[in-house]
Amino acid sequence: MRKAKEKKEKTMQLAFRLPESMVDRIDEHARRLTAANPGLEFVRIDAVRSLLARALDEVEKRTRS
Repeated sequence: MRKAKEKKEKTMQLAFRLPESMVDRIDEHARRLTAANPGLEFVRIDAVRSLLARALDEVEKRTRS
């Protein structure tokens, strides 16, 4: 979730294919996010952004070490 005073970053539309099993896992992650945050609803794109950000943070952290 964005902090109230952060500027909204320009976005770019991407299109790619994923196996159905991976899409199911992403949708399940969105449901977990929703369950963990009462009053908020997370959808597929929220889950994808969250997962990509976490994965990139981890990879970048390892390459800096």
